[in-house]
Amino acid sequence: MDSAMSLDLDRLRADLRILNDVTYLNTGTVGIMPKPVLDKHLAAIEQFESGGHLTQAAAQESYQHSREALAGLIGAPVTSVALTRNATDGVNLVAAGLRLEPTAVALTTDQEHPAVILPWSAAERRGGAHLELFAIGPDPEVTLTNFRRALRPETKIVIVSHVSCETGQRLPVEEICRICRERGILTMVDGAQSLAQFLIDVNKIGCDFMTGNGHKWIAGPKGTGFLYVAPDLLPQVEPIHIGDGSVSPRFDRIALGDNPAAGDWTFEPSASRFEYGTRNWHTFSALSDSITYLENIGWANIEAHCAALSDELKQRLVDEPGVTLYSPRAWEDSSALVTFGFDGWNGVELSQRLWKDDNIIQRRVQVPNGVRISCAYFNNSSDLDHLFEALRRLRANRG
Repeated sequence: MDSAMSLDLDRLRADLRILNDVTYLNTGTVGIMPKPVLDKHLAAIEQFESGGHLTQAAAQESYQHSREALAGLIGAPVTSVALTRNATDGVNLVAAGLRLEPTAVALTTDQEHPAVILPWSAAERRGGAHLELFAIGPDPEVTLTNFRRALRPETKIVIVSHVSCETGQRLPVEEICRICRERGILTMVDGAQSLAQFLIDVNKIGCDFMTGNGHKWIAGPKGTGFLYVAPDLLPQVEPIHIGDGSVSPRFDRIALGDNPAAGDWTFEPSASRFEYGTRNWHTFSALSDSITYLENIGWANIEAHCAALSDELKQRLVDEPGVTLYSPRAWEDSSALVTFGFDGWNGVELSQRLWKDDNIIQRRVQVPNGVRISCAYFNNSSDLDHLFEALRRLRANRG
């Protein structure tokens, strides 16, 4: 029986042709775009690429519409949202543009994606804040205890994922941000694995920065993402790459002998200061279409389905011999990402066999050692049946 009767799964799955060929359990890495959205996406690409300057204004209008859709999705002012290529872009913009002294500490967790670790490590190499880690615990209280112990007077910013990409564990980001606010510490939340799994609000979370992408749970076009910057913090984050569109008043030609650096231009007062030059405006039109598609399904329906299916998966994993569940059981502490280990197999080998032998698309996890399953809005119990059939065959063959 499917986990949420309010969703017409047959209709939704019909919009995803790849499901005829594979069992797709990896939305947490790359989402798959529904056919109605894809048709509009391809039409927008054709229109701009064939029309050039003639169709540029329409492409720019769709780009702005997607900014508005994303801002609405996270409860942010439109002027506080920059459109980027991915979540990594947003982390880099803050890590490089927020000038912190070498004596400062940037604090993050031991389950962060390289998208977080590498930009802040590079900032440290350039003479910025020193990066330190604290351990995510098995439950929110242990995580918060570890977090509090890791804080010190030199801590100037805390960067945490809303949902761990390794285990699907949901971090207590509201409490982390509240503690930081009381101490004057900035906060950045990586929303790559939470946005569109369940509704989020930057005001409720209380973060200073949030970054995310359009290619995972939104199932939008690849190469789209966003950075949210709290309005009062925009002046503190200096763009390290700028060009036409980054500054106000608009910069134009200068006369020979003039000094451009001494001009009267300043950075744009909105988050568009991080955007410049000719961009892939038409690609972003599909981002707002993807958000609309999911809104029509209903955010509450999507969350209920993801919660129920992931709960079914976790129960079946617990009941299966030789399986170790690494994700929290309770939905409020977890997400639609479920990670498990399988006796006798490392995560890399198990992932490869599931792909090769059974066309089950998932993701390997090295710490903890296992495989990660994504329970998206279109997945059903039959997908899980296929997974368990494959696991049992692997166990039997190895035995």
